[in-house]
Amino acid sequence: MNTNRESTEVMSGEAKMRKRIINIALVLAVVALMVFLAFHVKIKRPVQEVAVLKTIGMTCGSCAGKIEKALMRLPGTAGVEVDVEGGWVLVGYQSTSAKPDTFAAAVNNEGFRSWLMEKMPIAEFKKVAGRDFGSKAVKSSYCGNGGCGSNRN
Repeated sequence: MNTNRESTEVMSGEAKMRKRIINIALVLAVVALMVFLAFHVKIKRPVQEVAVLKTIGMTCGSCAGKIEKALMRLPGTAGVEVDVEGGWVLVGYQSTSAKPDTFAAAVNNEGFRSWLMEKMPIAEFKKVAGRDFGSKAVKSSYCGNGGCGSNRN
């Protein structure tokens, strides 16, 4: 009879070990997911003000992408809208941490000609534009006139 009791104890010991291994694997998976999300998920910063830049030399969606990437690297930038056809770049930013005068310089460094036309609080932007910032899609088209940023001065 001792052999039955011993085999039951061994089986329950094996079952406990399996549960421990499964629990450890689940904890490791959750930790790995949290680390991944910490490095890959960006929390959207609130837009407090909008800077309006007039920009010359944009010809396509790739130009818009270059400009957006350059501006999003600047501290305090919350979002960028680019109107390639109209030659406008709108930068949503946090007024406490961004310097709007640096926006045009960042665009100019990408090979375009840009200057700050106006700054306004987000409430004024909503009133003037009749929409929320970030709700406009960037239009893409082919690259012409020698390519993106080819208008360096």
